[in-house]
Amino acid sequence: MPPPLPARTMPTPPFLHDPQPQAPSKPGNDECCHSGCTFCVLEMYQEDLAAYEEALRAWQQRQQAGAAPAAQGIRKPRKRA
Repeated sequence: MPPPLPARTMPTPPFLHDPQPQAPSKPGNDECCHSGCTFCVLEMYQEDLAAYEEALRAWQQRQQAGAAPAAQGIRKPRKRA
């Protein structure tokens, strides 16, 4: 039986299974009936948009935090005299 292969240490993007949030679809001009519905598509869109923007900010912070330790280990090459 051959010995096990050594573990590879390949750089991976931070939070590989953390996809970027997707913006909600904006309702078309003909989707609102302008009759003051309890669940107006325009109001629901505004709520979804606010939730998306908050989720996007949180996602961006996680990505920056995950990338920061990797960037600290990278050194610039020295200039030769």
